[in-house]
Amino acid sequence: MKKRLTNKGIAAFLPVLLIMATVIAGCALNQAPTAYIDSIVPGEAAQGEAVTFTGHGTDSDGTLVAYRWTSSIDGEIGTSASFTTSALSVGSHTVSFRAQDNNGAWSGNVTATVIVTEAIPNPVILSFDADPGAINPGGTSTLSWEVTGAATVHIDHGVGSVALSGTRDVSPGETTIYTLTATNEAGSVNATVQITVEEDTTPPSTPILTSPAEDATLPQPSEAWSFDWNDSSEPESGIAGYQIYVIREGAGSPVVNASVTDSEYSGIVGEAIAHGYLDNWTWKVRAQNNAGVWSPWSAIRTFSVEPKITGTLMISQTEGTAIAWFGASPSYVNVGQGQRFQVIEAGFFHQFWIYLTSSSSSNSEDIIVCDLRDASGSVLQSSSIQGFTAGNGGWQTFNFNLETYVTPGTYYCTCYVSNPIEGHNYGCHGNSDDASYPDGTRYVVNGGNPEDWSAWHSSEDWDLFFKAIIKTCP
Repeated sequence: MKKRLTNKGIAAFLPVLLIMATVIAGCALNQAPTAYIDSIVPGEAAQGEAVTFTGHGTDSDGTLVAYRWTSSIDGEIGTSASFTTSALSVGSHTVSFRAQDNNGAWSGNVTATVIVTEAIPNPVILSFDADPGAINPGGTSTLSWEVTGAATVHIDHGVGSVALSGTRDVSPGETTIYTLTATNEAGSVNATVQITVEEDTTPPSTPILTSPAEDATLPQPSEAWSFDWNDSSEPESGIAGYQIYVIREGAGSPVVNASVTDSEYSGIVGEAIAHGYLDNWTWKVRAQNNAGVWSPWSAIRTFSVEPKITGTLMISQTEGTAIAWFGASPSYVNVGQGQRFQVIEAGFFHQFWIYLTSSSSSNSEDIIVCDLRDASGSVLQSSSIQGFTAGNGGWQTFNFNLETYVTPGTYYCTCYVSNPIEGHNYGCHGNSDDASYPDGTRYVVNGGNPEDWSAWHSSEDWDLFFKAIIKTCP
């Protein structure tokens, strides 16, 4: 017997039909995004050299939420529209790029090619010695050396071009410093050895370093580096000069290995130094008398190099919405507010300006904190101000020291009152003036611990307008 579908049955089945129709319509209407590779710079790089990838996507019926870069050699290499990497393997990479929209649809892959060649290392001088190091007049000393990775090897004072390893007997008529120079396409490195023709056998006193002080910071080597030390004493033959040796720990050769007649040295010693090589620099000095006898090396002092600032990156949030808020009630933000932003050039946080206002009295007891956080919410740097004029809005400046080096990526700026005062209300603005003063406050007495990132909530309801200055640096 056939069963008839009653009105009650039809009514029960209608919601299911509506849901199915909505899903089918939504799937049919979504258009996949399109991805574009804007540039890969440089297109051919040495191993370890930084390569910057820049792309973008478009989506006619939605927004882009994810990106993916892959290499035919290294697999996935990036997940943002633009990024820089120094980790590409040697070879010819076919690079693919695609974008995903907010409905989960991926674009087709677009491809480009980047070639990574093997880096040529500097030559390495494994040894350069003289045996014996001191001779009588007319005596002989044997120079010995071993070098790898050099195209040519040369020893001065008439020795000339030599093989990568070997020995040579020499008989200098006076105390002589021999310099071995190893050269290839990457450059040259030097090593020195002294043969002393003995007369005065008493060494000078050891130099005492004076400036720069221990753990000082020197400018980039494109500006002059200056070193000073106390005069050594030598009562018999007198001081002929000094040798100063400046090197970074782990480097293959020094940036300064100079002989000077006075107890000071000043000079431009090289090219700009990138961020990863700013620390662990050392210098030392020794003295030589007129008989060619050297003092012991001085104590070693350590210094660092200030960052190379190549420019200023300005980030200005003049439209958009806050990305996080902190507080106990979801109906309003009662302690803090934050904004996500993208850093596209490596460098150092310098300043943040946030437009703040107070609807009631604000004084030095009101400590307003601006934190800079990484993508996981960890605080990188923090700065604070104490109070501002009640009832008037304005750009409040938060200054940061050049301490935290940041690479391109996602960061947060969060602003909150660390010790809200009873009856004091504060506000963040959705514009760069008081015209957008919000209904209700952004900061009141209640709250929790704004340093606990897990207590912050994602929000798209309120604007937080800010300006950021980043000192860019390699």
